[in-house]
Formats: sequence, C-alpha cells, structure tokens
Amino acid sequence: MTKKSMKKILHIIPTTDFGGITTMILDIWANTNKSLYHFDFVVFNKGRSHDSFIEHGSQLFYQKFITKQGPLAYMMKIYKIIKDNGYDAVHDHTGYRAIFTLLAARLAGVKCRVLHSHTNVAEEWSNKYFLSFLKKMSVMNATKLVACSAHAGKFCFGEKPFDILFNPMDINKIKYLSQAEKKLLKKELGIRDNDLVLGHIGRFVPVKNQQFLLKLAARLKQKGINYKFIFIGEGPLEEEIRLLVERNQLQESVKLLGQRADIINLLQLFDKFILPSKYEGFGIVLLEAQVCGTPSIVSATVPRAVDLNVGLIQYLDINGNIEDWLHEIIKENEPIELSNIINGIDNKGLNAEDIAQKMCTYYI
Repeated sequence: MTKKSMKKILHIIPTTDFGGITTMILDIWANTNKSLYHFDFVVFNKGRSHDSFIEHGSQLFYQKFITKQGPLAYMMKIYKIIKDNGYDAVHDHTGYRAIFTLLAARLAGVKCRVLHSHTNVAEEWSNKYFLSFLKKMSVMNATKLVACSAHAGKFCFGEKPFDILFNPMDINKIKYLSQAEKKLLKKELGIRDNDLVLGHIGRFVPVKNQQFLLKLAARLKQKGINYKFIFIGEGPLEEEIRLLVERNQLQESVKLLGQRADIINLLQLFDKFILPSKYEGFGIVLLEAQVCGTPSIVSATVPRAVDLNVGLIQYLDINGNIEDWLHEIIKENEPIELSNIINGIDNKGLNAEDIAQKMCTYYI
C-alpha cells in the first residue's frame, strides 16, 4: 500500500486526559501499522496525554462541547475537517452522543462510519425518551456498530447486531518497580511499612460509588486496622467526598491524590484495588491492576470479560453484607506468577497487537 493509498481515520474521543478510552486508543495506536493507517482525533478536552498523541504523528482538533457551540456549528466544523483532510473513515467513541458527528460524516461522503459504545449507563440523562432518540439516530447514521462489552453494546444498540472489541492490554508498557522504588513511593505518600494499602481509581461521579468506599474506610478504622486508602481521580463529586472524609475524621487514612500519571506504579503499591462501581463498560484499570499482580475486589456489575481468570478478582454485591467486603480486604492473597497473567491476556484475546489489527479491519 503506497502512502497515497494509506487509510486515514478520524477518531472522536472525549479527552486526551487519563482515562479508559484514552488509554485504549493510545495502546491500539501504538500497535497499529503506521505505514497502512493514520489516526487523527477530534477531542473535547485537552489533557495530559496530549503529547503522547502528537508523538504518534496525530493531528488533534480540539472542539468545544456540542452543548456550548450548538449542533449545527459543530457539524459544520466536522464536515470541514473531513473535507480538508480526506478521511476514509470516522470512528466515534462517544456512543449515543455520536449522532452529530456521524451525520456530518455521512453528509461529507464518508462511507465507513464506526459507532463505538464504551459504557452501559447514561446517568446525565433523566429524559429517557430523548436518550432513546439519540441512540436511534446515532445507530441510523453508522455503518458499523462496535462495543467494548456485551452490556455496553446492548445499552447503546439494543437488538441491532454489533461487534465486540475488548479494550487491549499492552504488557510492554508495564515497568515493574523494585522494592527500593516501592519504598520511596510509600515514603512520598506517607505510607508506613505496617499499613494495609488500598487503592481506588476512577472519576468522582455517582456511578463510581466512592461513598461506599468511605463506609469501608470507616469500618476499617473502627476495627483498629492500620491502613492507607488512596483515591485517584477527579470529577464533580470530589469536593463532596473530601468533605465526607473530614466529617468522618478519616484524613489520616484516606488520601485524595487527584489525577496521576504514574497509575501503573501506584497499582503495584496497593495491597488491594477496590472498584465498587454501580456500572462499568469494561474497566481497563482493572486489567492494569491484574497485570500489576494486584488483587482486586469489585462489584458484581463489573463485566466478567475483564477477568483474566488468574485468581486476582473477587466479585461482591455492593448491596450485600459490608462485612464480606471487609473480609476480602483484610484477607491475605497468594502472589500470582507473571507468566500466568501473560497467558491470561492471550487466552482472553486482549493482546494489544491483535486488537489493533482487528480494529483496522473495520476500515477496509
């Protein structure tokens, strides 16, 4: 394939900040044959992974949120971007919000229009009829439907047939810390040698259920257990969670670190990773936790597809007995061999190179 016939793909993603979709796209883009495919991006929020996209040779078109500039103005900009750059395909990762992008791409003559669902919940929409309309119109203007899990696909596409493309895990990006490096990181965070280190990574939004984590933290304090609970992330409920930490006098044990670039390092520091989400599309951070060998305790709503079946995930009911969660938190776990984890990735079909190849077949 000559450079002239290289496929040019325009992806629409929410942000270049840290997060599941950003991580997935970067892992796929890093493992894509760049002599055959070129990816550019329309993005609504500039973040700390911006330079990583630039390093891969991508052009980034930052846009205001559609609610701020209006659908027509947004569609005109997308239409112009497509016409000016001659894209062969448009791949929208915003799920049911994709209607205006896909319609603009259709009007611009793009024959390949991929609609990608990464979630199985839409908490911001109280109007179910309007949400249903958005889904229907997005699907109508797509030529290919893709989801990160069966739940995410059924949520967005209903009974329409769709392909499942799991979020990949690029084992090559993992740098395993030495004991000395872990000790330095613990010192930086004020973690003592005898502390049980618990971790949570996620946006501060209702679906991530951080209030439940504070209930666990309060019970651990009552039991007299020495622990540090590390929260990583940002979001609209961050101040509310911070106030709850103070109200329950948990400041010494619960640390809110905001966004961090060293997620992989922190996952290796945790004795347990806890994810009590009310819903999850796929949960790429849970994949990363397993690759780091970190035992995870998660809600029963987390898709089983993310489990590498190596004994590192325990599923529990967030509406069940809280003592079950405490039991799993305190329990000691046997370490898992790295070779077993790598085999788990291969057996699940989560190898980043394979998933990159599969995604590129959508554009043929």
